[in-house]
Amino acid sequence: MIKYMLLWIIFNNVHESSELTPGFGFGAWIVADSTTILFDTGGDGRILMNNINSLGLNPKDVDLVVISHNHWDHIGGLNKFLEAAKEDVKVYVPAKAFKNIQKKYSTANLVAVKDPIEIADGVWSSGEIKGRYNLLPIYEHALVLNTKEGLVIVTGCSHPGIDKIVKEVHKMFPDELICLVTGGFHLGSAFNNKINKIANSLQKLKVQYIAPSHCTGSRAIKIFQEKWKDKFIDLTLGKKFEIK
Repeated sequence: MIKYMLLWIIFNNVHESSELTPGFGFGAWIVADSTTILFDTGGDGRILMNNINSLGLNPKDVDLVVISHNHWDHIGGLNKFLEAAKEDVKVYVPAKAFKNIQKKYSTANLVAVKDPIEIADGVWSSGEIKGRYNLLPIYEHALVLNTKEGLVIVTGCSHPGIDKIVKEVHKMFPDELICLVTGGFHLGSAFNNKINKIANSLQKLKVQYIAPSHCTGSRAIKIFQEKWKDKFIDLTLGKKFEIK
């Protein structure tokens, strides 16, 4: 179980005033006790590296990279990051996307993830979960951090549905409280009734805190904020969440 966790949003198109440069996509710098993780790399490697440098972070500190799914706004910064990272850092990707990612990122030390797996102490992949994008199947996995305050679930775009992802994680850890769900929820074009249905589903799963951004959409973000009230967390560009 993770005693200390830092989640720092270093790439996001949802932003307020920040010393960092916004860009379309998502990326998070995560520290889980002694393990440092980069979750997604945004859509632009130059922006990603500028933001990392602006925060005084060292790419060589990253022990592993997790790419949620094979879309440009989540994997686009990978090559630039790998140029600065330590040699052969492992990059965890959904198994169904492995071959396509390998073609474009041939120098990356890729690890295909099919089923739920613990990739570091207290740090899990949800395993790939099937969704749809533009009527085609897409596979995505979420990062799950088993902390002393409960589970922290970090998603890329939630193409399978954020409610489906959280339910799958709940099956993995049926006795654990879900502390926080954050990342992109992909609800920008969703109608309010769908958004409310998903929010109600997450509340039934007793999600304590919520922090949607990236592709969630402003209407959906507002609905989540109204439902979670003081337990809604702003994790826009440059913001951080700590458990200590």
